[in-house]
Amino acid sequence: MSCPLYQDFTRNCIKKFPDFLEFPTFDFCASDNFKECIAYAIFTSEFICSYLTTCGNAYKKNIPKIITKMLSEKEIRDIFYKFSVQYCISQENHTTCAKYKLLSEGKIPPINLLPDGNKSNLIDLLLKRKLITQSPE
Repeated sequence: MSCPLYQDFTRNCIKKFPDFLEFPTFDFCASDNFKECIAYAIFTSEFICSYLTTCGNAYKKNIPKIITKMLSEKEIRDIFYKFSVQYCISQENHTTCAKYKLLSEGKIPPINLLPDGNKSNLIDLLLKRKLITQSPE
């Protein structure tokens, strides 16, 4: 089974959310795991944070392309998915998001600020990827 938003080899979710990160392949769309997709979760959510597009634009414009490519890896995709579900599409939790708080104050949050208030580091993601890639089977 594949995502209902994936029709004629096209991601129709991109029409609604064109500013979000693009996955490097369509493999995820055509899999049974499509419900774990950030775009699908947002598209089917009953609630969406008012800053969702602002945050999406910031990521698309400011993160290195290597991170976009890494989104096809389950470990990295799961991190973004977890935060999206926990904050971006949660009516109860969205106001506790660190980015939401700064945006509400009229400040621009740093790109490496995570919704839980921690800061990510590109090196950490790269090392985690390297560790995952090099781990014994």
